[in-house]
Parts: sequence; C-alpha cells; structure tokens
Amino acid sequence: MGQLLGLVAAAVLTGPAAYAQVPLAEVSVYPNPAHIRATVAVPAVAGVTRATVTLVDAQGAVVFEQPVSLPETGGTAEVPLLGRAPGLYRVVVQVGDQRVARTLRVE
Repeated sequence: MGQLLGLVAAAVLTGPAAYAQVPLAEVSVYPNPAHIRATVAVPAVAGVTRATVTLVDAQGAVVFEQPVSLPETGGTAEVPLLGRAPGLYRVVVQVGDQRVARTLRVE
C-alpha cells in the first residue's frame, strides 16, 4: 500500500495541472504582522503572465485588489494598509482558475 501511495503522489506532483499549483504554495506575505504596507510575493507559474492579489477584511469585503505581472522570476504587489482597521485579513492570490490565501495581521 505504501508503494502505491508513493506512486500516486509522484504522479500527482508530476502531472501538468499539479505543475501550475505547486508554485502557488510558495506565495508569501511580509512583514506579518504589518503596519503601513505588506508585500505579496507571487512565484512564477508556467504559461501564466498575470495574477490578481486581493485583500479581504473580516466581513468578507474586498478592500484592495491589484493585478500583478508574472515574468519568469515571479512578481510582487505592495498592499497599502494605512488607515485599515487592526485585525486579521485574508490575502488571496488568483492565477488563472487557481487561488491560494494567506492570513495577514494588521496592527
């Protein structure tokens, strides 16, 4: 059974759909917690040139959204936080039909 799971995992990690998903696991948001602004680093994804970074508040309202160019080295977005209420926010990165979310604490 263990060998079968290893083969399935290898197939999943090497399949074309998985190739595009793996880099999104590397999305980072820093500093965290943040005060004035946060940087969202989006890794390069094969065959994709644009991503969208969205900041969502605790009520689920979109409070910031920015397109990001994705060259071969990946891209970054600066999220302005001045004037935002302290608390937890979700940073959502969407690349094509895939998305990943990170929690950001604003102080």
